Amino acid sequence: MSLSYIGELRDEISVLPNGRRFKARIDFMDHICQALSDKELPKYHFPQFQLSEKDLYSYLGSLMDLDQDAYDDAVKKLEKFDHDLREFRTYLQVRFGYWATITEDFMKTWSELYPDTQYLELMAGNGYISRGFKDFNVESICTDDLSWAKQSQTGLKTLVEVENLDAITALEKYQNAVDAVVLAWSPDREKIDYDILQLARKAGLKLFVIGEKNGATNSHKFWEYAEIVEDTKIDQLNKIYSHYDLVNDRIYLVK
Repeated sequence: MSLSYIGELRDEISVLPNGRRFKARIDFMDHICQALSDKELPKYHFPQFQLSEKDLYSYLGSLMDLDQDAYDDAVKKLEKFDHDLREFRTYLQVRFGYWATITEDFMKTWSELYPDTQYLELMAGNGYISRGFKDFNVESICTDDLSWAKQSQTGLKTLVEVENLDAITALEKYQNAVDAVVLAWSPDREKIDYDILQLARKAGLKLFVIGEKNGATNSHKFWEYAEIVEDTKIDQLNKIYSHYDLVNDRIYLVK
């Protein structure tokens, strides 16, 4: 099944001179969408999808045989294609409720690096992380108050059973039953992440956070008070975690 966004990208390269050179990245994007449509994790971490400066110069260099009008037309089409490629993250968020870039290879490595750990996933949305843990036989309690399901796909098409609990209630309920807490892509305009940090500290739990420090995720207050733990295992995980556009999110161990 070719989803409309992917179909539009294919249409755009079909009318670009030498546009077939971009086919491989669109095929990869299509595989990602297919997996998410099937309620599965994408298998492999993502390459860079946006066109780099090198990509642009290389492509424009391939158009030197065109006359001026054809060249100008190709540049306009390229600008539109480049713009639409940059919408991929937004498309994944809106269409699939897929915020953090959770892939099968990332979750496999996480499960292997921290064995014998029971997790509590807070504000889990569709439960991509808990699904990844489940696939590798790691225990994870998946919770979310499902408030976003009223306005988007986040929390609407879950991959695992999600217990309907807000983050604080879930942490208070399960703090004695788990070893670690997972919080991915907490909204940057809400300070609940600071409250989660304080409760996790009080309970002596590890706190794994996926987000962009002082950027697209989490409150300023959270980043101000979070103590980031240096851990070679986290470094290994971040080598696998996908950075496919300008958002520099990563996984942190916080205390």
